[in-house]
Amino acid sequence: MAIESRFAACGDYAPREVVEYRGVVLPAYFAQPTQEYQVARRTAALFDRSDRAILILTGKDRSDWLHNLVTNEVKRLAAGSGCYAFAVDVRGRTQFDVNILALPDDLWLDLDAAAYEAARAHLERYLISEDVQLVDARRRFARLGCVGPRAREIAAQLGVVDFDALPALAHRALAEGAARVVRHDFAGLPGFELIAPREQAAAWWSRAVRELGVQPAGQRTLDVLRIEAGIPWLGRDIDDKVIPPETGQVERGISYRKGCYLGQEVIERMRAHGSVARRLARLSTADGSGLELPAMLRKEGQEAGRITSLVRHPREPRWIGLGYVRTKLTDLTGLTAGDPPREIAIESGAA
Repeated sequence: MAIESRFAACGDYAPREVVEYRGVVLPAYFAQPTQEYQVARRTAALFDRSDRAILILTGKDRSDWLHNLVTNEVKRLAAGSGCYAFAVDVRGRTQFDVNILALPDDLWLDLDAAAYEAARAHLERYLISEDVQLVDARRRFARLGCVGPRAREIAAQLGVVDFDALPALAHRALAEGAARVVRHDFAGLPGFELIAPREQAAAWWSRAVRELGVQPAGQRTLDVLRIEAGIPWLGRDIDDKVIPPETGQVERGISYRKGCYLGQEVIERMRAHGSVARRLARLSTADGSGLELPAMLRKEGQEAGRITSLVRHPREPRWIGLGYVRTKLTDLTGLTAGDPPREIAIESGAA
């Protein structure tokens, strides 16, 4: 059964259309797609982030233990900082991706809600005698996100005056409401997320809309923005066939200095040999209607990759997407997908 948004009971929460995304009912649109897109690009847009979930790690061994299970640095995280990482298996295949937030006494693992159970099971498989406890916080919090040029101004009104100086996934507790603001450009634009106790969901949404003047936008607009920014999503662009370097998220998601962790040998070997077989790329086509995803990319009748995400652009006469393209291809022209074949243009990321 689909999960209802944390904000559904709020009087200021009135989407024109809803969509079920990976088991969560989210707003598809609050306004016209073109209007939402322009608002995000020119001012600021408010997003329902109920498709995310938090798993809390406590215990004195939490940092050392998690450090050995993900691709990025965890032991060096100071309270108030964070990082993005992948959890992989012994073959280097992605099990899930995660934003890790360090607090004084625990770690918050910010996960795709649909992947929560699988992520927890993967972690518990490697919990032997360490002093680590896994706490289910899915029902504890509500979360909204704000992106756009006005995001820094809005964060300042909430009390986060050092917005521009905050690195990715740095976070601050607010003086009111037991809420926490996380610096997170989750749509490829300046942005933040606000995580608050679930019972405060309606109050925070109403404040954002009424007092701070942020216009709500839906999941389909967020999809367009993150595709334009080349940000892959778990369950769409990342699955257990993908090895992290293929996603193009090396700089923010992988540390090659941290030493051993589960699956590290495979990832290090790919770096040393430059042997990434495929890379995530931004792509476009004149007509993506009816194209069932994932869709195979072909060149001269041979498989050349696959399209994983595809959406109609709200302002331009084209469809944009993400997909994996084989790195052995030196000529990226002449790619097609579907039947009848549609021409696919590679815009960036495959080289």
